[in-house]
Amino acid sequence: MSNNNAANDKPQNGPPKFLIEAASAINRGEHDKAIEIFKQNIESNRFMAYCGLGDVYRGKGNYAEALKWLNKAYEYNPDSTHVIESIGLVLTRLNHNETAIDFMCKALRKQKTILGVREMAEAMRKQGKGQNAAEVLEKMIAKKPQAIDLMFELAMLYEHLFQNDLAEQLFLKILKTNKNAITYHRLGCLYVRTGRMSDAIVCQKEALKLQPGDNRFLNFLAAAYIKSGQIREATKVLEEAVNKDSVDFFIHSTYIYHLHLVPEIDQQTIFEAHKQWGIRQAPMSLANLNHSNNPDPNRKLRIGYISPDFRRHSVGYIFDKLLTEHDRDDFELYGYANVEMPDAMTPKFMKMFYKYRNIFGVDDDAAAKVIMEDGIDILIDLAGHTTNNRLLVLARKPAPIQVTYLGYFDTTGMQQVDYIITDELLNPPDSQKYYVERFAYLPGGVCFHHPHIDLEVGPAPIVKNGYPTFGVFTNNLRFNSKLLQTWAEILKNVPDSRLLIGFDGGDDPSVQTTFHRDFEKFGVAKERIRFSGRKSYEEYMAQYSGIDISLDTFPENGGSTICDSLYMGVPVISQYGSHMNARVGLTILNRTGLGEYAAPAASQYIAKAVELTKDKDKIVKIRASLRNKMINSPLCNSKRLAKEVEAAYRQMWLKWCDKQSNS
Repeated sequence: MSNNNAANDKPQNGPPKFLIEAASAINRGEHDKAIEIFKQNIESNRFMAYCGLGDVYRGKGNYAEALKWLNKAYEYNPDSTHVIESIGLVLTRLNHNETAIDFMCKALRKQKTILGVREMAEAMRKQGKGQNAAEVLEKMIAKKPQAIDLMFELAMLYEHLFQNDLAEQLFLKILKTNKNAITYHRLGCLYVRTGRMSDAIVCQKEALKLQPGDNRFLNFLAAAYIKSGQIREATKVLEEAVNKDSVDFFIHSTYIYHLHLVPEIDQQTIFEAHKQWGIRQAPMSLANLNHSNNPDPNRKLRIGYISPDFRRHSVGYIFDKLLTEHDRDDFELYGYANVEMPDAMTPKFMKMFYKYRNIFGVDDDAAAKVIMEDGIDILIDLAGHTTNNRLLVLARKPAPIQVTYLGYFDTTGMQQVDYIITDELLNPPDSQKYYVERFAYLPGGVCFHHPHIDLEVGPAPIVKNGYPTFGVFTNNLRFNSKLLQTWAEILKNVPDSRLLIGFDGGDDPSVQTTFHRDFEKFGVAKERIRFSGRKSYEEYMAQYSGIDISLDTFPENGGSTICDSLYMGVPVISQYGSHMNARVGLTILNRTGLGEYAAPAASQYIAKAVELTKDKDKIVKIRASLRNKMINSPLCNSKRLAKEVEAAYRQMWLKWCDKQSNS
């Protein structure tokens, strides 16, 4: 139809009533209700109804149905930027990549505001089409060479694409003519990622001169100090950020997460910081303390899971198996997804819940209201203080019992959270004093791993090379000067050995130079250290075929990377401490019969690594048997995990029911 018909379908005096009703339903997480409303109003406003149906189906992950309705909207108004953009995103999900790129590029060119450009470029990047977005932005800048806002967006895109030199050049070009805080900040972030810590510190300080006290700049200045080994300075900066009268809850969460990475900060200090987060960000005055749930100890329970990771994510992979094994006769399962960008795994999650609601963008009070109306008995947070958490929803106490599990190895610091699911190796009983929540122990261990790749275990490289190769694959935020010195001691005690370090940004020459300088300071020649950068999951797993022994990080241990190593037949040396974050290696290794490789101190960590290299036959033997040993351990038994988690839920419920009967 013509554009005139489309124009006639548009509201003249504000949005039509059905659109408001549908939006309200979406905000409550009632997507099926919104679909019903849109379908009932097709005749009254086809364009709006078609757009709405396309958007709702896209949000539900039903991309084929979304495309059907969006195409109808496109027929009505082929000039609608929103429709063009939505079709591009849906086509990408359906793997119609060439057509998707055409639509996305067309949408990007049509954006009238820098916000629109930013959203479209970011969407294309997340769909793996970032290079196409960069090409469009480059053409736009060629027509408007002084457009600083476009240059900034392109620099950000280059950074996300790991084209660090191009990003740096653009940021510096902007600063020549427009010295502004946000560009200094982003350039500083780039320098942090590429290992240029002194430059990063300078940039963040410049940003703070222009915009004093900004929490973001203080946070990243602290990160640069931490990664450069300047612990005292980092602590001072972080304290400045959180000691202000007002601090953003996410910046505050980031601060307490960073504390786990600093070897010099003790467990009591970390605990007090978490409690302060709870007092300041989630006071009990927010909590609903009146719940009308039926206190029947034997009835079917409504269990709610709230998470940003119902997608391809380490938490998602673990939770997928728990969800599959859940007993639907005893438990009715609800999913509250704070998922910004659903992916191919999201629809699987949606089908496994009795009800699934995407609460991304829904405010905390509204999300809590939906959970209360659903009558949830036990609400489980799967994120803790990690990115995109919804702890402030739990602060409203929408369920009588609230639990934290899986996504964050520490207390939330919130009085509104009743339990933390853990095990006795992660949290011995005497560590209860460092947690606001009570411990709910799983006898077989809280950690779980489900290998999701079919890749054979390769031969131990020591046989062919004649020397052992150590490996570390993790987030480089976990690195610190003491840890590098410990690894250097291992290498010096095994003169012919090599070390492969893999992390995002590890293939950047400037990053490698920084690491080489550190290792040379500790007496290890740069020729013995190799690096790898960002990899696909398959490429990352294949790297284990090139190492003989994995070295875990400290004070924060790895988690999924330890499991990945064991699955590929590579033993892991792990140092453990008193904090939960520093005991993940201990619990995983003990559950797989490798407890001998968990060390309580750096000296024993070094000794165990050195000793294992002396027995080539033992390395070969471990490699041949480790995968089978792991698969048959509690670590990979999803039925065990589900039964233990469900037993924990039932015990929590019984205690709550007893309390109600005695009150």
